[in-house]
Amino acid sequence: MINQRNINDSILIAPRALTNNATATANLDTKGAAYATIRVSCSSEVNTNAVGPTLVLSESDDTVVSNFATLDTEAAIDLTAARQVLFGVDLRGRKRYLRIAVSTPTATNDHIVVAATGTLSWLENGPNGTTSVADTAVFI
Repeated sequence: MINQRNINDSILIAPRALTNNATATANLDTKGAAYATIRVSCSSEVNTNAVGPTLVLSESDDTVVSNFATLDTEAAIDLTAARQVLFGVDLRGRKRYLRIAVSTPTATNDHIVVAATGTLSWLENGPNGTTSVADTAVFI
């Protein structure tokens, strides 16, 4: 097995502008993975008195919004310069779905551009070799 190929990347939130109390959310199905990394990239603040967004990472056994329980919250993150916030989640013993939510405050000077990607690693069924995408490795 080639460990570098034993990951799965997903675009959770394509780059988009968030303005006036807007929220962007996305779910990540973690089935078959032992670890997840969620990367949220944010542009720098519009001006010096802007309030950064709130990031909430949640988990659930299904995709029903009201069933998600919060794992971590990063509130009013400092965006003096553009930055990326990383969430690392050991999925063993966790629920199947992760949800990332990015929310901005209501002021117009709090506008940002945000994007999020998810990487699942230590997959149960990953590529095995370089000749065929149908090759798989199964960890026991």
